[in-house]
Amino acid sequence: MKYFLVWFTVPSLLCAAVCCPEVAEREPINWLEKSAAEQKIIKNVYSHLLIHDSASAVLCARNGVAIYPECQALRYALIRALSEQGEELQALDEWKQLTKGQNSRHLLEVLSWGVLRKGERSSQLVIRINALLGASFTRDARAVPLLIEEMRSSNALLRSLAIHMAANFGDTPLQEELARLLKEEKVWNVKLEVIKAVGQLRMLRTRPQLIEIIGNPKTLVEEKAAAMISLISLYEAVEVQELQQLIRSNRAGLRELACEIVSHLELEEHLPLIEPLLKDTSSHVRISALNAFGLMGKGPCLEQLEDSDPYVAITAGWLALIRDDPKGEETLEKWMFDSNPDLRRISSAAVAASGTRGVNLAWKGIRKSTDPFVRANLSISLMKQRQHVKEASRVLYEVFQGQKEMLMWDQHANPLFRSLAPSRVKHIEQVPNYPLVVDQMVRLDLLSMLSVMRYPKSQEAIKGFLQSQNWGVTGSAVVALIEEGDEEALSMVRELLNDPEQKIRVQAAFILALLGSDPEAVKVLQEAYPNVDREMKVQILEALAHIGAPESIPFLMNILKEPFQVLRVVAASALIQCLNH
Repeated sequence: MKYFLVWFTVPSLLCAAVCCPEVAEREPINWLEKSAAEQKIIKNVYSHLLIHDSASAVLCARNGVAIYPECQALRYALIRALSEQGEELQALDEWKQLTKGQNSRHLLEVLSWGVLRKGERSSQLVIRINALLGASFTRDARAVPLLIEEMRSSNALLRSLAIHMAANFGDTPLQEELARLLKEEKVWNVKLEVIKAVGQLRMLRTRPQLIEIIGNPKTLVEEKAAAMISLISLYEAVEVQELQQLIRSNRAGLRELACEIVSHLELEEHLPLIEPLLKDTSSHVRISALNAFGLMGKGPCLEQLEDSDPYVAITAGWLALIRDDPKGEETLEKWMFDSNPDLRRISSAAVAASGTRGVNLAWKGIRKSTDPFVRANLSISLMKQRQHVKEASRVLYEVFQGQKEMLMWDQHANPLFRSLAPSRVKHIEQVPNYPLVVDQMVRLDLLSMLSVMRYPKSQEAIKGFLQSQNWGVTGSAVVALIEEGDEEALSMVRELLNDPEQKIRVQAAFILALLGSDPEAVKVLQEAYPNVDREMKVQILEALAHIGAPESIPFLMNILKEPFQVLRVVAASALIQCLNH
């Protein structure tokens, strides 16, 4: 309604109000007190901004400020124009003159988005990546055009990151772009992100394409697995006829999909339909069928205990064990002491997945096995069941301290069996130091378990871990710490904020900062900022953004004056997040 009032009262300001409605909403200005000449200049500035002619907008605003230096509306327009032009340092100087150091929420947002937009136009890939991530983390609608632009980028890394972040928004224009990429994208790792994104956003119209990907015999294993997960998330119900078509398909991927749908929807009444798949020619289909029966506590498995594929036999042993069949324990014990280390680990993971029924076998395996990974998997099983906790914690601690090689969670044989294993993770372009990040996540997970069990040496292990790391703990790694540990696990970390060694204080502050708004973490991080390298500075700014504490705003405003653009970009994103917190 207010725009109609503007139309009848001040026609010359219509363009300014339409082009920049936030001016009227967030920065109320008494437009009626401005002279006709001032109003005309302001209108011209916003007209240039509307057509993205920021250079002319800056020139027009500067001329206006030179004529009317006391006009706040013109100075505000100049800040907007400078920000759009990418002259963030000059815009910052104008902001100081206009506000006299007082924080104006909207002007701070204008300055910050100006920095992010300039970063997005940079010729340096690292700056564009940080601008893309920074804009996405704000969760602001203004990030959508930037995401769409990067989803159309010629750079595969930028496309992949933009797709990953778009899955957290779900706006219609982003979904349209994802649907297009699912059909047209040729780069494998980028298409993998598209498949995951359409499943996360539950885009029902992509079901035919996902089915085609799963059924194509040329589809890579990782791509098929991602498509299957995404497709299953789209099912809320399934017709018997459709399920039978999948079961009778000559493509193993679609038969496997039938088993996964029955498991996902818990269709116990349809288990007889997939029972023939227990003898399927594909080992992957046989495993999926056994999983479906096992998750619902049903089904025969005697023939599969002697299956030619060890992974099928191990899965059948798990099914027999949870159904209290003594042959299940016998089968798993046999594979747990096999000469093949991979089979030993998968078998121990199957024991861990059997819950209370695997306690006796897990305790037996811990005492007899010499494989540290088997012992670790069985220890985790006992700790989850709160059985033999003291001994299990000791074994897990020894494995944690003794394994210097990088670790990972392995689920390649069966998604139900998660096994601790030596890392086979390869470097990926999207995440720097990716194998190390995965190793950190696993080790934090193990530390969390020890903390929950209140193992006496937990804090010593946490301190040693933080001390050994040469770069900040990532947010994704920290998530692992709270999956099990919660407040109990973090209490030990909080005590390390007062450690005499700065590196330990900073690493502990990272964990607390990325988990929530701990004011002590803010203080530690800000004190450490001047004394660390540029990579660590970026991570400190990201941690402050995660906290979103208003007291960080003056600190972040100072960072906008840094000579390094990448720091200004990350600080701008952090500033917006603090303003929106």
